[in-house]
Amino acid sequence: MVHLIQNIRKVECIEAYHLQHSDIIADRGVWLNVYQQFSPISTIGLSSVEISDKIENKQRIFTTKLTMFRSKKLLPGAKKFCFKVTTVTGSQFLIGSSEKPYPVIQNEETFPSAASGRAGVTVTVTLTSPIPMLAILD
Repeated sequence: MVHLIQNIRKVECIEAYHLQHSDIIADRGVWLNVYQQFSPISTIGLSSVEISDKIENKQRIFTTKLTMFRSKKLLPGAKKFCFKVTTVTGSQFLIGSSEKPYPVIQNEETFPSAASGRAGVTVTVTLTSPIPMLAILD
């Protein structure tokens, strides 16, 4: 089953270890117990999230894929990031947690041959985990 959440207006990131005091509430979402300062990521236009799931070794595994378009690459270095996305309706979701597995970041630069083509970097953040993208609870 594939779910697609479009119209992501805001993408932010935080180093994963900052989320160690968060509580995941089954079938509800995540409670960020301590105020966390997320860093905004500049994007061009709206972003999207695609969620799919499958059964592997009798366990349900979710693949969450965040896609955004930027003017430059997103290079985390050795840091492990988690991502907070905000929809146009104001709903907020968290991709990743303080524990492994961490989201994987892939950059794809485009140099179009036509002058009307879109030049920039498509950044894809992929998380494959038993924990899906979680709604952030207030």
